Amino acid sequence: MAEIKIEKKKPIWPWVILGLIILAVIIYFVMANDDEDELIEENNTEQVVTPMEDNEEVEPNTWKEDNLSGEESVSKYLTHIDDKEKMGIDHQYSNQALIYLINALENRAEEADINTEFEIQELKNNVSEIKEDPQDLSHANTINSVGRKIVSLMNKMQQEKFSDISEDVQQVETALQNIEPSTPTLDQKNAVNSFYKEAGDVLQKMKMS
Repeated sequence: MAEIKIEKKKPIWPWVILGLIILAVIIYFVMANDDEDELIEENNTEQVVTPMEDNEEVEPNTWKEDNLSGEESVSKYLTHIDDKEKMGIDHQYSNQALIYLINALENRAEEADINTEFEIQELKNNVSEIKEDPQDLSHANTINSVGRKIVSLMNKMQQEKFSDISEDVQQVETALQNIEPSTPTLDQKNAVNSFYKEAGDVLQKMKMS
């Protein structure tokens, strides 16, 4: 009688393990791809800049943000212009000096009950035009232009409430005339600083008795 051979069934667990491994690999790559997509989306969200944000200019100092008194704002201006060497390394010097000067004039006018709203607003608009490039010829030209309006405002205030400082205001005008509009600011630091100093002297004398 012939012997009947019975083949043993091959175990299926190796195939189960292999299937699990393949499934784990698939899940890994799917999750990794999702994480990458989320990271790209987050980066894109962070880099989005609205047109307003892209074009927005930050002023070096907001106007009258600290609500200083006339005397305090004059002191702030004088402290700033006392650092004469700063003009050579930081071109925000002149921009900030003019902001402090205009703030001090506005505060002095308010204390003296002089209406300077139109003149002050015009000065603020003009100061924003000063460029950051120290070699830009329009910088000195803008300082000269703003300076003339400052002198005009000082004359108005002097005639209304400060009759005894007419000569001091004249000295500010004389100092301003020494600023050459066609010369880079950094090439005429002494002239510019002289104008700031004379303006400071006038501010100190604009006190209501």
